[in-house]
Amino acid sequence: MHIYTLALDTTTDISSIAITDGAEVLGEYNFLHRMDLSQRLMPSIVNLLKDCKLEMSDLRALGVSLGPGSFTGLRIGVVTAKTLAQTLGIPIAGIVTLDLLAHQFNYLSGALVCPLIKVRKGEVYYAFYRTTGCDIERLTEYEAGPVEDVVKVWECGSVGVWGNGSAEESGEGRMGEREPLDSSTPRLLASSVLFCGDALDANLPALTEALGDGVIAAPQWLSYPKASILGRLAVEKIEAGESSDPFSLVPFYIRRSAPEMRMADACD
Repeated sequence: MHIYTLALDTTTDISSIAITDGAEVLGEYNFLHRMDLSQRLMPSIVNLLKDCKLEMSDLRALGVSLGPGSFTGLRIGVVTAKTLAQTLGIPIAGIVTLDLLAHQFNYLSGALVCPLIKVRKGEVYYAFYRTTGCDIERLTEYEAGPVEDVVKVWECGSVGVWGNGSAEESGEGRMGEREPLDSSTPRLLASSVLFCGDALDANLPALTEALGDGVIAAPQWLSYPKASILGRLAVEKIEAGESSDPFSLVPFYIRRSAPEMRMADACD
């Protein structure tokens, strides 16, 4: 039985869309958009379906990257995915973008991985993960802050793990409650960290200065999210009974946009 899945990631400057059938990738477009994503996304989806010799009605599932990332890109991608899921009457699953980036390295055994996504100058979105050879384990909360905070977390070597609440269940920017440290809490014990993400290039000098040989920099082609991986993760989530409600699914921002923060300050 085919499970044709449309996967959308619009969280960074390079957007990614893919059609998958289970773990098989039928087609994938990765393209640099220049503030014209709203005009390019649907035509790209239609063209990709044609390349895969499929119709929109053949789709059986949808996967969408929830963020964090570009506020405008997130809104476009999530709204498009929600609309298609509602129109076609098919299940949808949202995946946190930091998780998606870390899954590119899940084939490694026991590696420490830290994706970095651009927030604004001098700040990044980040989380630390341990790879298991077939999956990933998140070791820290999703966070936003200066790259110096990333260094401090790794140097500390011991951090709490957050609860299992999903982004859409916990609201925009909250991911459950932090569990207290105890003897069973995972530790960030590793001699090196594999960094990736679109914020890596700008922050690599600071990371290298602070961590030296402990820094492993992923190549650029592994520093943006892949919709082909997203499609597989979305189907796994749906088959596990963890599909999202398309009406309540929201982007995961971690923090509000600058205009929203200014508006909130004006209302205080």
